[in-house]
Amino acid sequence: MSKLEAREFLDGLAKRLSGSLPAARELDLAIRETVKRARAGAKPEERHLKLPESAFLNGHVLPCLFAEIQQAGLEEEDARYALLNEYHRSMPWLSEAAPAHRVKHPFTKNLDKDASEIYQQWIGESKRGSALVQPCPDFALRHPFPHKIVFEGKYFPKGSLGYARRQLVTDIYQAFFYRGLPAAAETVNGRAAWDYDYSCLLAFDASPGGTLKQAWQALPEKIRNGFWDGANIYVMILGGDG
Repeated sequence: MSKLEAREFLDGLAKRLSGSLPAARELDLAIRETVKRARAGAKPEERHLKLPESAFLNGHVLPCLFAEIQQAGLEEEDARYALLNEYHRSMPWLSEAAPAHRVKHPFTKNLDKDASEIYQQWIGESKRGSALVQPCPDFALRHPFPHKIVFEGKYFPKGSLGYARRQLVTDIYQAFFYRGLPAAAETVNGRAAWDYDYSCLLAFDASPGGTLKQAWQALPEKIRNGFWDGANIYVMILGGDG
């Protein structure tokens, strides 16, 4: 399938989500209530709703994406196989596996460390965790869906324009990180292969001033186009209506 067709699918997903999601303030209130209920109930099957970002992605985005890939031609069973989800154990009706990269390596998607700190972690003298990590994006699409896409999902509740600009850079670089990881074959125990052609940053701007969307729209058009044209990264900023 062509890159143009992949772009058309992501454009369609953005349109569907924009049409189905409530306004930013209304959605933010709903997200807060969902998180409050999930935390109060403390049920293992609701672990996918206990953080604002996961409540947004698992409660709103993934059901819509699941419907979208079926509308594109996949039967329900094939759609469950094609849609990989970090919280698949809590949502078995929608996905049956996680999108984790099966090979550990000494890189992370975070940009908040300096070189000295990274080196300390590599030699085992850091208290911030193991030097080798196994990255796991939020969700992804694989065969039999015709477009292999890895997704980095974000929920932006508030922040100044300056903060939003920094967050936008961080979020896009994280999508770039996942797109740049090397291919890995599927394992005999069913761990998913890693061979994505495209990466998508899917973010919802629930901030009162719509600052994340402002930061994105302020970029020159040639820069915005360059993420997709030159790096196969689709940037989808939803909400932003204050």
